[in-house]
Amino acid sequence: MNAASYLDENGGEVYGELYKQLGIHLPENVAHDPQLWMALGVLKREPCDQKGLDELVLLLGRLGYRREGALSQFNFVKRCGAPQFALFKSVNTFIELSDFPTALEVADEYVRRAPTTSNARYLRGVAFEGNGDYQRALVDYADAIELYSADKRTISERVFAHMANAYAELGRYCEAVTPILTWIALDPVARDNSRSQKIVADYERRGNCAGSNEFHKERFALPGPNRVVTVRAKVNGIDGVFIIDTGASYVSLKSAFADRAKIDYAKGGVIRLSTANGMTNGKLAKADKVTLGQLNAKDVPVVVQETDERSYGRGIDGLLGMSFLSRFEIQVARGFIEVHTRRSK
Repeated sequence: MNAASYLDENGGEVYGELYKQLGIHLPENVAHDPQLWMALGVLKREPCDQKGLDELVLLLGRLGYRREGALSQFNFVKRCGAPQFALFKSVNTFIELSDFPTALEVADEYVRRAPTTSNARYLRGVAFEGNGDYQRALVDYADAIELYSADKRTISERVFAHMANAYAELGRYCEAVTPILTWIALDPVARDNSRSQKIVADYERRGNCAGSNEFHKERFALPGPNRVVTVRAKVNGIDGVFIIDTGASYVSLKSAFADRAKIDYAKGGVIRLSTANGMTNGKLAKADKVTLGQLNAKDVPVVVQETDERSYGRGIDGLLGMSFLSRFEIQVARGFIEVHTRRSK
């Protein structure tokens, strides 16, 4: 590089078209950083050079221009179609900058390009939450959990904490308990401790949703090789037949039963559900009360599905999943499953 000629050049004139493509503008003293000038030159010659983009973003970050780096990643992907990971980095940067409107714009693009990617849904949820749109945040957090393809015990605690916070911001404290209890239930030995119990107790106190202090338990035999347990339970006082499913994130209801139980799901956000038959859709809603024998919980998140008899089996109204079961302790031993009141550790 000829130092004299390079310093005499105007960055806005030399790289004006590239600036337009990346959606940025750099002060002359920044553009004339020797390494940055060369990185801009690479992208001017090869506008879709992914390695060139990485180098540019790294240098912009070092010079204190993280926003311009994130904008470059966003507009690079829109122009060149890849890499999707650049959108992941871009959203994270805007969230760290507390620019939630722009974070949401980038996250929408990320979800559009990677609709089944758990991280895309989680980051868009954070952006929605930052913008105060807690209802949409809940849907994305639910999707992030359901779309996670690895062992759910490895899902970051942050996902469940953000989901609980979104419920709390909506004043739905009893529902806020569910994600925390679900996180605990995934690894109770490591997670059921005084810290997590304090978080749960605080939400229950704020929502006046703690159940009876009396100890109650329900015990069911595990019949047959498939170990499917069907039970009678009530949702909003309406009796139904359900399968106990500790692998299901939510209490899932057939739409016909949900109508009888007067579940308000018409405006519920559509979430993705992982089932034994693959991925399906359902509407996120709430049951005022779910009762299993002497065990009951109020304000239980549920998912309503448009289903037929083949979905769960003839005569089955839905699944009793972890949005209810996590309110209690579950033990499986000697051919029985026992669900009982939580006890302090």
